[in-house]
Amino acid sequence: MTLISAICLAARKWEDPGYPGRSEAVEKTLQKENRFTEEAVAFAVNQQMSLLTEEALTEWANKLKTSNPTTVGVINPGNIALVELQDFLAVVLSGHRYLGSLSSKRPYLFSAFLSEIRNCGGEPQATLVKQQDIFGRCHKLIASGTESTIQEIARQAQEGGITPENCLFRSHRYSVSVLNGFEEEDVLVMLAEDALMHEGLGCRSTAVVFAPSHMPIDPVLEAFAAHRGMFPAHPLTTKSLKMQQAYAEAIGLPNAYSEDFQFLISKGEAAEQGPSHVRWVTYERLDEVLEWVRANDSVLQCIYADERLNSAHPDWEPIGTAQRPSLTWKPDGKEHTAFLTT
Repeated sequence: MTLISAICLAARKWEDPGYPGRSEAVEKTLQKENRFTEEAVAFAVNQQMSLLTEEALTEWANKLKTSNPTTVGVINPGNIALVELQDFLAVVLSGHRYLGSLSSKRPYLFSAFLSEIRNCGGEPQATLVKQQDIFGRCHKLIASGTESTIQEIARQAQEGGITPENCLFRSHRYSVSVLNGFEEEDVLVMLAEDALMHEGLGCRSTAVVFAPSHMPIDPVLEAFAAHRGMFPAHPLTTKSLKMQQAYAEAIGLPNAYSEDFQFLISKGEAAEQGPSHVRWVTYERLDEVLEWVRANDSVLQCIYADERLNSAHPDWEPIGTAQRPSLTWKPDGKEHTAFLTT
């Protein structure tokens, strides 16, 4: 069986939440100290598995294929379930050897899925090690993290003989949504998913919402509450939101929240807040938003809006796609193909 066929077969098995390999890995993951919830993990796994088809993987593999395979080290983030999957697939489909680290916050899901691929007859050249064991054992390196984390990784990479051109680093970023004030209820529910799924911890998650000054916030609050009815917040999130709301009150910052602190929306300057805390920023003219976007481009991952705004801004994405990225999306605008084929 080819590697792609084995990956697809493993994915079809994992589409069943009750499949033992998946359910056991999920149960272990939820017992670790992280902000994962059963509902959000199920969403993440289902979303990832739906992307793994023979057609999609074959098309991507044809673009990634390299004639000079080497070992690629990958230092994975730990904020979303199965977030390792994209880098893993890119590396092994290109023909390189994958040397990946596992986050201590959730070491089970990805390793279990990798085992499933092997049980299905696939033989990916992949090894999982501790982060400190990656340096000195690879020729190329992919890593994500905060600015200080990336600086430290870059230092260790240099000491390990990995040249800067062989490093693909992704810094900490966040995303914003731009409303025009005429969004229907279903769009606002998708906005809630963009902002609150995975506690808003992913770089694609909406951290700031720009809205016209005349737009009422009540429909947004109702949409956020509806989302939390299906995807409850983690207890650690509700605890931190309670403290953040108290602070907002103390400094006179306008805010709105659910009674059980499932989310918090505060009004003020455009800036990233904590998990499930969304900043609401009003504007009079769209040009104000465009100017802010240009000034803050270096820290922005994605910008979401409905089609009436997207048509004039082709780089913007539709609301409702933050937590549903394509298999080949480009974190920080950097694609795998250029990095892995050179």
